[in-house]
Amino acid sequence: MTESTNSSGEDASLPGTDEAALERLKRFGGGKLLGEMISLFLEAAPERINAAKDGVVANDVKATEMALHALKSSSAQLGAMRMQRLCERGETLARSGTLENVAGLVSSLEEEFPRVQSWLERARRPEVA
Repeated sequence: MTESTNSSGEDASLPGTDEAALERLKRFGGGKLLGEMISLFLEAAPERINAAKDGVVANDVKATEMALHALKSSSAQLGAMRMQRLCERGETLARSGTLENVAGLVSSLEEEFPRVQSWLERARRPEVA
């Protein structure tokens, strides 16, 4: 592992989150829509991570791929870029028919989620003057 990669082999110089994604969503649908999307993501993400983990344990390539695909899309939409990249790598592996190394990516997702959760909860709060 080099200085520029982390334990999941990801380039550490890439941003974990993208504030501009939240701003785009806010411009598109306003603060209420953004808040609702964040709430839905924070509720669904742990379920999708658990579904991916269950898929790995059951050696169910399709279930793992589907869970990671759904989480990848919603992560990207809300600017959780590190989560999106982890999901994309896991989905690609599962699509190729193997779950080798996917368990490590799911563990990385479990570690990343609290950071994303904290970031999104701060973004959801109204500005304090």
